Amino acid sequence: MRPLIAITLICCCCAFSAFSQSNFSVKGTVTDTTSKALLDDATITVLTAKDSLLQKFTYSNKGAFELTNLKPGKYLLLITNDTYADYSAAFTLDDAHPVVTFKNIGMIERSKLLNEVMILGKAAAIKIKGDTTIFNASAFETQKNAKVDDLLKQLPGMNVDQNGKITFQGEQVKRILVDGDEFFSDDPVLVSRTVRADMVARVKVYDDKSETSKLTGIEDGVKIKTINLETRDDKKKGVFGKLQGEIGNSGFYTGQAMFNKFSPKEKISVYGNMSNTGKVGLSGNDNTKFGSGVNGVFFSDGMVSGILSGSGGGSYNGIGIPEAKDAGLHYDAKWNKDKQTINANYKIGALDINNVGSSITRNTLPGNDYNTSISKNTSHNYDFSNNADAIFTTVIDSTSSLNATVRTATSRGDDQSDANTQTLRSNGFLRNTNQRNIDRSDERSNGSLSLNYIKRLKKKGRSISLSGSATHSESKSEEYLKSNLSTYNAQGNFLKDSIIDQYKPANANNNSVGVGFNYTEPLSPALNLIAGYRLMWSNNDNKQLSYNKSGNGYDQLDDRFSNDFSTSTSTNLYNLRLGYSKPKLNINAGLTVTDVDLKQTDNFIAAALKANAVIQRNFINWNPNANFRYQLTRASSVNANYNGYTFQPTINQLQPLRQNSDPLNIQLGNQNLKPEFYSSYGLGYRVYYDSSISGYSFNASYSNTVNAIISNRSTDTAGVNTYQYINLQGNQNSGWRLYFGSYGKVTKFEFSLEPSISVNGSTNYNYVNNQLNRVRSITYSPGARVSKSKQNYSYSFGFNFNYTANASSQQQVNNNTRGFTSNLSLYTKLPFNFYIGTDGSYEFTAKNQVFTDDFHRVLLKANFGKNFLADESLKVSITGYDLFNQNTGYRRSGTADNFTESRNNTIMRYFMLSVSWDFSKFSKPAQTKK
Repeated sequence: MRPLIAITLICCCCAFSAFSQSNFSVKGTVTDTTSKALLDDATITVLTAKDSLLQKFTYSNKGAFELTNLKPGKYLLLITNDTYADYSAAFTLDDAHPVVTFKNIGMIERSKLLNEVMILGKAAAIKIKGDTTIFNASAFETQKNAKVDDLLKQLPGMNVDQNGKITFQGEQVKRILVDGDEFFSDDPVLVSRTVRADMVARVKVYDDKSETSKLTGIEDGVKIKTINLETRDDKKKGVFGKLQGEIGNSGFYTGQAMFNKFSPKEKISVYGNMSNTGKVGLSGNDNTKFGSGVNGVFFSDGMVSGILSGSGGGSYNGIGIPEAKDAGLHYDAKWNKDKQTINANYKIGALDINNVGSSITRNTLPGNDYNTSISKNTSHNYDFSNNADAIFTTVIDSTSSLNATVRTATSRGDDQSDANTQTLRSNGFLRNTNQRNIDRSDERSNGSLSLNYIKRLKKKGRSISLSGSATHSESKSEEYLKSNLSTYNAQGNFLKDSIIDQYKPANANNNSVGVGFNYTEPLSPALNLIAGYRLMWSNNDNKQLSYNKSGNGYDQLDDRFSNDFSTSTSTNLYNLRLGYSKPKLNINAGLTVTDVDLKQTDNFIAAALKANAVIQRNFINWNPNANFRYQLTRASSVNANYNGYTFQPTINQLQPLRQNSDPLNIQLGNQNLKPEFYSSYGLGYRVYYDSSISGYSFNASYSNTVNAIISNRSTDTAGVNTYQYINLQGNQNSGWRLYFGSYGKVTKFEFSLEPSISVNGSTNYNYVNNQLNRVRSITYSPGARVSKSKQNYSYSFGFNFNYTANASSQQQVNNNTRGFTSNLSLYTKLPFNFYIGTDGSYEFTAKNQVFTDDFHRVLLKANFGKNFLADESLKVSITGYDLFNQNTGYRRSGTADNFTESRNNTIMRYFMLSVSWDFSKFSKPAQTKK
């Protein structure tokens, strides 16, 4: 009994001692220095003074805060808020001072700070405000002269791949703004490779509305993942840019130049590039791409399969040998007390690609039958484009403003291709052969003008907006087609030849006009109503003739493959939307109804047969949508959404142009098609702990399509595929996706860890030889990324597993796929300003019943160089690309009913000597006068 009493007393003493050791606290109040108002939602963080490790954090409530259960020791108190400068102070907890009280801590607004005022402390790395994630750029380290893409790679949840594509929490970023303004037509790659990382104060990520929604004021359910770069006050005025030249073996070269002049009221940028390596980048990072063109002329590293596309349609995706040149100019300005603004861009680009390739494609047929097509091809493609755009905004008075947007583009292209294809039956016997040559040239132009006037009425929140738009586009082309299709019977014996030798001139033009208005009415401080109407007209003429060759040239009209269509469309759009908004709760729901009258006339048939050749259809399209967002806490939120769309059949599905450019694949129209209705449901939850720079997000989505418009493929005995669209009856196409991702700092080693997993599946239908085929697919994809960045070194490593299970109701072929991808990036600064770095990737795809060999590929790039000048802005380096010479241009892809593997010539191992100079000079902002 006595030992038990002794043990009890010892435990009580230990418990009391432990309690007394942790019964220390810090408390206080936070106020605005100027107004003396108590501040809510300021982040209060306690860090150890020795190593700045996080101990506890909380938020101020009516200005007050208290953190308890601390241990004795020396600490730092850090207080942060979006509007105010950070505050930090040291304090000590011991037996003599078990409680430390900070009375009336005065916070100074950032806008009121003089330049020489500096408050020491660690900035909060990330903040969540509504549906916007805000990254404090100063909390993430980058190397000297780094660009924005280097900064983005350090941000939790953000990923920049070797092609330059940016994703945030699994969603692709499609727009980057600078201080809220478009920069080179908000091309995300161009901005991320141009703007310096040390210019950025904050990176804001959010879902923006589409341009159509902004113009009309009508919610269309389309969200664009957007990044807004807010520049630092001391970097808003100055000049910066880059000059680079590279020369390598086998005639490879690159030349780049860019100059930028920024000020708070004006930005001027000009650039020029030329390269035959498949990559042009101003970032100093060789895995880059650059942009120009209406949709962007993109250059990507030849090691990887990026996308390069011009406004005219020319594109480069890592296939072939490219040579590219482009240049551009950007100008934006504000004047008259910011009442007038202009944002303008001009771009010019040319792209030339030569390619030699081959492919094997297997198309399944009912009853485990299939066709195998083996093709060899060569091609040359040239595309040249000019385009310009400008946005002008003027504030007419305190209650009204006008916005005008003008866009114009011209382009021309020349394409030549030769293809030799043979199709085999499943028993190995020859089904057909086809030799085809196409020589085509075309010219295209388009322009648009849109106006939007907004008037805010006397009652707060009440407004009316008027909008109008007009577009015009036209194109003309000439094509020479030569084809010889030979068919064979079931035993592989020759049947006949079908020879085509035609000249195909074509002209097309389109004009459209639209006008509309929106009215906003506040029903209460939290409830508002939006009503809108828009009327649109469009007219399209498309004429394509085909002439057979005779002894006198191409003078025999082939009416089977000649077309002359005129299409007119009138659209009435009605919109009604109700929104409810509170600080923590946001709900809105709306309905858009579109009444479309379509009339298409086949002028060629009408003139030839003297018959009525008119298609007239009326479509009523419904677009219900709803969104819900609730801020559970300051650091966590949940959201849900629903969007429904009626998609009417396209003109090409109703009545396509009759063509024979590909004799093995023929497209037919279906005038009886009905609209399909697509529904999507989404749910999301995310939480973030700003004091520990960690958090996680979860997203789920489901979609289904009723009355889906699907393909019906019929393959005849000669192996010719005929396609026609029909409506799916009795079944629905559907898809779903689950995503979970987390991120955080491993404090002891100071690196970031970002594990994630996504699972997605789909069920789709199509007809093959009039038999319904159901295709089901589900993909599992877990992965993770580890990274750390300091000024003298950085590293990152990421990997991703994937497994896809496919099933077809018509085939028992096992086309399930599994694979693994990983990427590695290392950079180390050596003594005497030398540096060494490497970037690599590994890809593995396992064999299956269709593809009988495993696929492995290692792409490795390494560079060694030296920095010169005090700011290390001058660099000389030598870089080796594809050191293992494995960029062979091999690709494979497949679904449950179609499998393809291809080989194309591409850029393989080469070496480059590079000299680059990053220059910058910024002026200090004017100090506030007392």
